[in-house]
Amino acid sequence: MLSGDGVVRVIHGCMSGTSCDGIDVAAVAIKGHGWAMRAHFLAGASLSYDDAMPGLAARVRSALRQEPLTAGQLAQLGHDLAHAHVQVLRALARTAAAPVAIAMHGQTLYHAPPVSLQLCAPWPVAEALGVPVLHDLRGADLAAGGQGAPLTPTSDFIMYAGAAPTAVVNLGGFANATVLPPRGSDPSAVRGFDICLCNQLLDELARTRLGQPCDWDGRAASGGTVDRAALESVMNLLAGQASSDRSLGTADESVAIAASMLAHLAPGDACATAVSAIAQTIVATLRDHRVRHLALAGGGVLNLALEGALRDGLPGGPPPTAAEWPPAFREAAAMAVLGALALDGVAPGLPAVTGRRSLAGCCCTTIRP
Repeated sequence: MLSGDGVVRVIHGCMSGTSCDGIDVAAVAIKGHGWAMRAHFLAGASLSYDDAMPGLAARVRSALRQEPLTAGQLAQLGHDLAHAHVQVLRALARTAAAPVAIAMHGQTLYHAPPVSLQLCAPWPVAEALGVPVLHDLRGADLAAGGQGAPLTPTSDFIMYAGAAPTAVVNLGGFANATVLPPRGSDPSAVRGFDICLCNQLLDELARTRLGQPCDWDGRAASGGTVDRAALESVMNLLAGQASSDRSLGTADESVAIAASMLAHLAPGDACATAVSAIAQTIVATLRDHRVRHLALAGGGVLNLALEGALRDGLPGGPPPTAAEWPPAFREAAAMAVLGALALDGVAPGLPAVTGRRSLAGCCCTTIRP
């Protein structure tokens, strides 16, 4: 793709997060190279796992809970995830420019550094779409002694940095945050960290207490009453995660414990208490960073009770570039930016964020003749 100012690369990014509900993909136009690049959102598409293949979401959640699988079942799951990616990438291709490469995160099934598994067979995707696929974005960082997460602070610097300090809070299966210095600063000043359970807990309550996949618009939470005793118990659990100073992963999936602390409450009260605990934990974690701008992203922004609580607790207008990045596609777009950086030799993980010691590589790439 050409512009009057030179070559523009289009990268398609794919993200399937720990909420285990499906895949988001985004087409991103990249102008320039390395830390000087500029990125622009072109289009996005989403596909639920069960729309891609009936029963796929339950199989993914079962694997994430570390329930036993044979080697054949695990291999089949990786193959089926690849074909789900092909479906949604083909849908994106009908509305966006063709990519020069695809950056694919894969479905996290286990994360306890230095061991981590993001499952999705890359070769079926490369064969179906006809372009190289960048994958295993965490592996080099883990091999170099890093936590392998979070990775999005690297892309957030390209996507969101402006004239004033900015926080980007992703409300995914876990909540995580990036604190950005003003654009033009050294990338080593970027900070990023996981905080606590988020959608994994909220969706578990929705499935078990409301009989639906999520609390649509946060209606149940908005109509419920916060139980102070249960709130304190859940906040103590989440505070432990927020203060652990490491990436959160499989060992931290204490969804059942948190849900049990709310089991005696009415469904709406349980949802309201969980939202309050998550919001207060995020606010307490970010309060001392004195950011001027706040961008919220991830599926949790659709929960209006959670979004409202965070906006109240963390005052600050959105960064100037926030309108360009639809919150639902921020992580998929981030994968595209990370893919572009990797093609330029910039590793996905920042040493100050992940703790890696050295640069062993960027990621793996399928090469098609």
